[in-house]
This record gives sequence, C-alpha cells and structure tokens, in this order.
Amino acid sequence: MPGQGSIPFNAEVFAQLRRQIDSVSTGVQLQQITTQAMGSLNGVTAGITSQIAALQPILALLQPPAANPAEIVTWINKLITGFIEPYTKPAVTLPIQIAQLTTEVGLLTASIQAAAARLGEAVEIPSVEIPVFPDPPQPPTGP
Repeated sequence: MPGQGSIPFNAEVFAQLRRQIDSVSTGVQLQQITTQAMGSLNGVTAGITSQIAALQPILALLQPPAANPAEIVTWINKLITGFIEPYTKPAVTLPIQIAQLTTEVGLLTASIQAAAARLGEAVEIPSVEIPVFPDPPQPPTGP
C-alpha cells in the first residue's frame, strides 16, 4: 500500500502510450493501446479515490467536539475507528506474514540444499533475518 498522499503517478507512462498511439498502423493495435491506456487511467483514478475515502474519517476529526459529553464521546469513537484502528491492522496481518515468511525461508532453503546435493555443488545460502513482531504493551496493574 502506498503511503498516505503518495499515490504513484508516472506521467512518462502516458507519454509513452501517446507515442504508441501516434505510431499505430492498424485498428487492432489502436484498440490494444486504447484499452491499456484507459486501464492505466482507471487504475490511477481508483487509487486516488481509495485514498480520498481513507482520508474522510480522518478529515472529520479536524472538527473538535463541542463541550457536550455526548459529542466528546462520539468524537473519541471516531478517533478510534477512523484513525487508530487503521494503524493497528498490521498487528493482525504482520504476524501471519512473518509465519508464512518463516515457512517459505525453510522450504526454499531445503530446495536449494536438495538441488545442490543433486548437482554435487556447494552453494552458499545467505541468511535471512526474520523480523520479530513486538509483544503488545500490557495494561498497568494496580494503583
């Protein structure tokens, strides 16, 4: 996922597509390039639309609540769901990815070693440092 506000836009891709359009010699080529160009544009606009949608809950937090307890509670709930929760999603996905990565490193190493043995060759296998996901902080206990 691109960082917030950093949707990649490469104008050179579209300049290249225009050059290709200018040099087509058949309708089939023109259709292929047209489909590719419009698909690229739709991809960029989908990315921008997604980022705008992600920003909406955060932008709503720019309006502080009135001195009304109900509005303050609502604002805090929006802060949690619109700002804090999205940042915690990696806490769910990263441990799973680390486990999958650990498995794949083992399988890949075994395959390399088996191929090296079959070929009678020595192969240096660089080490892979598996990231460690930190334990969540524990709530304070007692007064």
